[in-house]
Amino acid sequence: MKFLWIDTETTGLDENKNRPFEIAILFVNNRKEADGRITHLECERDFYLNPMYDGIEFSPEVTTVTGYTEEEIKKFKPAADVVPVVAEFLKDTITQFGTGPEEKSFLCGYNVGFDYKMLKALFKDFGINFDDFILDHHMDVYSQVKAAGDLRILPYLRDRKLTTVAEHLRVNLENAHNALADIKATKEVSKSLHGKGVPLK
Repeated sequence: MKFLWIDTETTGLDENKNRPFEIAILFVNNRKEADGRITHLECERDFYLNPMYDGIEFSPEVTTVTGYTEEEIKKFKPAADVVPVVAEFLKDTITQFGTGPEEKSFLCGYNVGFDYKMLKALFKDFGINFDDFILDHHMDVYSQVKAAGDLRILPYLRDRKLTTVAEHLRVNLENAHNALADIKATKEVSKSLHGKGVPLK
């Protein structure tokens, strides 16, 4: 089975007028070989891009959350140059890496529906269908966290933000709101909850 763990940092929260400026991806493939062995492949990518083209806005709150200003984001490579590179990497997760037969990946993340709609809008701007690279079924660790709370496996927490849950589970997250740090912590939170009997679905 293949998994794309993805997190984004964006210029705001509205997919109609905001876009990602950081896209972090962890690609994981667990494959059962003919002799019964399970082989494991994992690789990561972290892409920065300038999505401030016509019609895209920057919300001042982004600087408070991520530390990046609009001027800093505008210094990244243009989205028109970066998005095809991201798409090529995603294409490779289907056909390359010695992963056996062509196969799409499950999309995984924390509140992954947000990242999905942002990436879908970004790719569409450049004539690329993000759905071409992923399966229809998305796996949301936030839903896994809610299930753990309902089962009393997690206690009552002040909120269900990734930082709060990671802290409770003693998962390292030193650089919150960096997409790569966030998605690595998300994966470890999911792994911890799986070990406590709450699977990611």
